Amino acid sequence: MDTQNTPVHIHLWNKDFWHLALSTMLVSMAVYMQWAMVCSVGMQGGSPDRFLVLAMGGYSVGLLLLGGCCSFLVQRFRRNKVAITAMLAVAACMALPALFPKLLEGEGPMGALRVCTGAFFGLAQMVLLSTLVIDTCEALHRTEANYAVAWFGRFAVSLGPLAALLVARCCGPTTVAWGAAAVAVVAAVMVMTVKFPFRTPEDNVRLFSLDRFVLPQAWGLGVNLVLVTTVMGMVMVGEAASPKFFAALMPGFFLALLAEKYVFVNAELKSETVAGLLLTAFAILLKITGLELSPYVVPVLIGLGIGLVASRFQLFFIKMSQHSKRGTSQSSFFVAWEVGLAIGWWVACSDVPDRLAAFCGNWTQQQAALAIALALTIAALLMYVGFTHQWYVKHKNR
Repeated sequence: MDTQNTPVHIHLWNKDFWHLALSTMLVSMAVYMQWAMVCSVGMQGGSPDRFLVLAMGGYSVGLLLLGGCCSFLVQRFRRNKVAITAMLAVAACMALPALFPKLLEGEGPMGALRVCTGAFFGLAQMVLLSTLVIDTCEALHRTEANYAVAWFGRFAVSLGPLAALLVARCCGPTTVAWGAAAVAVVAAVMVMTVKFPFRTPEDNVRLFSLDRFVLPQAWGLGVNLVLVTTVMGMVMVGEAASPKFFAALMPGFFLALLAEKYVFVNAELKSETVAGLLLTAFAILLKITGLELSPYVVPVLIGLGIGLVASRFQLFFIKMSQHSKRGTSQSSFFVAWEVGLAIGWWVACSDVPDRLAAFCGNWTQQQAALAIALALTIAALLMYVGFTHQWYVKHKNR
């Protein structure tokens, strides 16, 4: 299939599917609300420091901790209960800073909390994307189901920080923590309302397995996607205190959806990713030079560009997998997306931008961070055009 076209199946959108899609968005919102709260606390003293580096790095480590056990857990226990338990654990991680405010003051405790947040969030999303969503729809609807649920999670990148910033201005960080916990609990309740058919567990399931975790044959796509989302993470840190930025990401994402449906529907396969990366690079360049005409232009372009790239790469991941490994491909996509964001947060909060700014003389820390993001965007574009696209066409299974 060498076009961008994705069929739409009306019968997919039943109550159970809506609940799973909304639960994906809500648990993601809770995690991004915590991210915004941590950024706010860490930046109160001035420039980013070790507190933020440990918090962001801990999250990225946590994402990978339980992925290898995902297949074992869904085989040994009811798969919906694994997701529900993980979501409730995420809710507990959200509530701890409200119960113990000193967690927001110590580097070690916050780092440990972020590791736990990443671990349970990663497990919940992997079970949702690799198992529950697929099990509740027919085979001909599964590509659209994966595609739609991923978009719900993508919108949480805008909704989570926006909600946290607005609530924090009115009620303070403690209320943000309770709100994030409540959102995660609602996500768990939505999964509880869905009935899943019983499946006999496989024999001789290993405790650690790449099944439902990482698709090794899609490594090229994974590396390229990590580069792209690292850019997104760095831009997010620079705008961590701006509700306008996260509010304007939403129309950018909607424009990406419309562009996929009407602009790229039958376009050449490479065009969507190339256009998305060029739009992202243009937005960062506008920000560096200060030429944006409105505070909403850059985030709209970022949302449009990243939305185009991410949704196209998700379908590439599906086509790289065999039929029995569809779930693993979606977990791999999720891991690449989140790890890239976490790396971007970590780099932006480290002293790398400060060192670059000092080396260049008259640059600010934000300009240096944006320059790194621009370089990574160009690297991602060159990698895609020069390697990833041809490699994908050669190795895809569908």
